[in-house]
Amino acid sequence: MAIIICDTSSLSKLFITRTLDNLPELFKAVVIPRAVYEESIPALRVEIDKFNFLIESPRTSMFVQFGKGEREALNLALDKEFLGAFVLTDDRKAINAAARVGIRTITAFDFFAALKLTNRILSTQCLVKKLRSAGEGINEYELQRMLEKTGEKLGNFKSK
Repeated sequence: MAIIICDTSSLSKLFITRTLDNLPELFKAVVIPRAVYEESIPALRVEIDKFNFLIESPRTSMFVQFGKGEREALNLALDKEFLGAFVLTDDRKAINAAARVGIRTITAFDFFAALKLTNRILSTQCLVKKLRSAGEGINEYELQRMLEKTGEKLGNFKSK
């Protein structure tokens, strides 16, 4: 099992959809950059503490662009103890930068697809509805990728 390092926006999506508890089932360790912890709303910090996720600060500073959470997540992935870890991020620029240096990424929608494909949830539709209800923007490209992976139909996901 791999390690996952989370950025703020993606971690928030898992919090909104109540799927945080699945992270330790799919990953050996869940790492939260200190900046992500500090950026998180109090209720999310309570959940992070409840699950005993590791809170770490990077020792590397190769990435200087991006928001503080993405920057720390990417830099942590370059630290020797976390080499080979996945970075959970939905930021397309961070995903592209990570790919250029060999950091593997996973989006919130990739994570939702994994939950569906491992039979931890019956459908991703309820998760998308929770995100929409919370006012979270839905990246249509990521939604389409998730649907292709899970075999679910787009018609069920249209906002009303």
